[in-house]
Amino acid sequence: MSSSTPRAHDRFFKQIISRPENIRDFIQTYLPTGIVSHLELDTLEVENGNYVAPDLSEYFSDVVVKTKVKTGNPAELYILFEHKSGPEKYARVQVLQYMASSWYAMARDQKAGSDRLPVIIPVVIYHGDRPWNFGLRFEDLFDPPSSEFLPYIPKFDHILHDISHLDEGEIKGTIILQSVQLLLKYIQRPELGDRLPEIIELLGRLGEKRRLTEYLQVVLEYVLQAAENIDIQDVHTALKTIPQGEELMPTIADKLRQEGMQKGRQEGRQEGIQEGRQEGRLEGKRIALMTLINRKFALSAEEKGLIDSVQDPAMLDQAMEAILFAQDKSEVLSLFHQDS
Repeated sequence: MSSSTPRAHDRFFKQIISRPENIRDFIQTYLPTGIVSHLELDTLEVENGNYVAPDLSEYFSDVVVKTKVKTGNPAELYILFEHKSGPEKYARVQVLQYMASSWYAMARDQKAGSDRLPVIIPVVIYHGDRPWNFGLRFEDLFDPPSSEFLPYIPKFDHILHDISHLDEGEIKGTIILQSVQLLLKYIQRPELGDRLPEIIELLGRLGEKRRLTEYLQVVLEYVLQAAENIDIQDVHTALKTIPQGEELMPTIADKLRQEGMQKGRQEGRQEGIQEGRQEGRLEGKRIALMTLINRKFALSAEEKGLIDSVQDPAMLDQAMEAILFAQDKSEVLSLFHQDS
């Protein structure tokens, strides 16, 4: 599987789950009934990470929704959906960072609308091959010397929706939600070739041509980008399982071809263009790193100059991972001194 696959997973997740009708169906189907009973889901709005800076979007794959509650103060709550295609011990730290950033921004901008901050419910949606062997409680990441330290350790759980290890009988919801979960369940498995016709047949039950074409394009683009051992002939065979398949194939193929051409243009076909865009991506990573560090610590002009001088994109990526857990900016900046 190519190194771009994690981004393909994230993109597909966002394209599907950020649509209000799909996220509303997921909440009603899979969140605890005791929570759902308090929600006015007809007021649901997709926020898409309002409190994450746009230049950091590569490092935060969250989808956030806001909905009113029937009673309580404040009258709204947020649900954070974080997608993972591999198990991550510190996913709890990532969602806590988002939650704290959101609450800080609300308090700073006085957007909470009351003297209370809204509850944020974190949900991790997982579809990796390996079992998720990590706990769900944040306090389990600590091993304090005695119980006297416990009051100073944040306490919260996140919900884990493990699609890969759901029995198919547990995959419920609308046609879209079922199809997407089946695809995520098998996307990294060799059985996908056998299951793809069934998934396409299920999608075919949507009926409405415009909606079916739209979802098929998203699904097939994801399959061709992220799945091993699946090619356009497998897609053609799968499309034959639905009556509209032969009719839709030219339309979908044309859309996928146009998408590929657009990506090709974006990536650059000439060496000079490629070099220029590589420098542009480097600059974007430098700016993102400075923004991340400034969220926690202040940067001097000399330190900004040090980051501006970094030419290794992998080193910048390593630094952006390190800043998430760094207690001091020197832990991050020392990476560049070692590199020099």
